[in-house]
Amino acid sequence: MNIVELKNITKRFGNIVANDRVNFSLKKGEIHTLLGENGAGKTTLMNILYGFYMPDEGQIFVKGKPIKISSPFDAIKAGIGMVHQHFTLVPSFSVVENILLGTDIEPLPNLN
Repeated sequence: MNIVELKNITKRFGNIVANDRVNFSLKKGEIHTLLGENGAGKTTLMNILYGFYMPDEGQIFVKGKPIKISSPFDAIKAGIGMVHQHFTLVPSFSVVENILLGTDIEPLPNLN
């Protein structure tokens, strides 16, 4: 069984197609490398898997079950982590959310 599977993932930015029906699967214990030129869509695909972006089309499966990953917190709950090449903050997250990113602690809902 695949631990993670991406099926027909498509992501567009305006008229630019960053990922076009990409399929990717990973079994427990496997190591994969994504190779491609700058702008080929590698980072976009990983950002989709980690919840930074939502795919325009396609589906993500974790342990054979479909899952919607709409934030890094969703990815972490599903057992998916990301190590960035450069220090990165999530621009749409608050300071507290950025600090808690990578833990299984969720910030309190906004009480305003």
